[in-house]
Amino acid sequence: MPENQNAFIEFFDALRAKQLPFVLFRLPQTQEIILYQQHDDKQHQSKTLTESGFVFAPFLAEASNTYIPNQTEKRFAIPQVPKQNERSSVTDAQNKSYYMELITAAKNTIKDSNLKKVVVSRQHKQPFTGSMATSFLKLTHAYPNAMVYFWSHPHTGEWMGATPETLLNIEQGTCKTMALAGTLPYNDNTTPNWTPKEVDEQQMVTDFIQMQLEQIFPKNSIQLSPTYSRRAGNLVHLCADFEVPLGNATALDVVRLLHPTPAVAGVPVKESLNFLKTHEKHSRKYYAGILGPIANNSVNLFVNLRCAELTRTGVTLYVGGGITAQSDAETEWTESQQKAETLLRIL
Repeated sequence: MPENQNAFIEFFDALRAKQLPFVLFRLPQTQEIILYQQHDDKQHQSKTLTESGFVFAPFLAEASNTYIPNQTEKRFAIPQVPKQNERSSVTDAQNKSYYMELITAAKNTIKDSNLKKVVVSRQHKQPFTGSMATSFLKLTHAYPNAMVYFWSHPHTGEWMGATPETLLNIEQGTCKTMALAGTLPYNDNTTPNWTPKEVDEQQMVTDFIQMQLEQIFPKNSIQLSPTYSRRAGNLVHLCADFEVPLGNATALDVVRLLHPTPAVAGVPVKESLNFLKTHEKHSRKYYAGILGPIANNSVNLFVNLRCAELTRTGVTLYVGGGITAQSDAETEWTESQQKAETLLRIL
């Protein structure tokens, strides 16, 4: 197994050269990289979330979802990488104009309808000439509290990301999820100064999850933590944790209730999805979708945030933000830039 950066680069490049599906991932607050690798290029589909493998599902729900079975599974310690100067991004005016138009349309729709919040997104494209293997290692070191992954499949393309948001964790019959929303820059020396806009935005997500869970779980069995500030690299979010005994429910039951949450769609969810279908001119593909390892008695699914699609010509990053009646367009643009920097400063 690769014990240093150069050995990992060779290992990584050899995996890609085979052109067979594989996924490398590092779960939050762990110190090992896990590899699942297929022996053929078949697109395996999960309909029940009871298979053993790694699921990779798009933003828009489908009847079945692509997964890579753990036909070959390897685990090894994360190799170290030397510290390098971080680079910043340059944003083109056209990209900003598109995002500003989305924000304006969102605020106008909120004003004239029962839509309370909608999460709009955009792409950021740029060339890439570095090492994907090194970038992946740097992500694992930069974001210890995130789910960091590199996914490669002939049917879906290649994606990489570092997401802070758990959709569903099931271990030993206990189901956990989180309501994560609201964003501010992280500062070591100050307590986040949350405004009513971020507090309300996060509360909408909490209320939605509570309401959805109550459809299949007794209300008194659902435990909700106080809302707290949760760091995600150079950002900090408002978060509340849910925990409930799974009982006779299945992972698929819970996923269908929760995805997409208001944290990636809006409130109400149906109206927000209709808005996005009309106004977003790009496809989200796997951005804000679902990913993570599944097994018979263990499920660890995350929302695919802070992610990039990798192509022959470069990388396409996906970022977004929740728009409410209180949103300021320039502030939202700056927030989306800060989210993009999560990956750009590594790439």
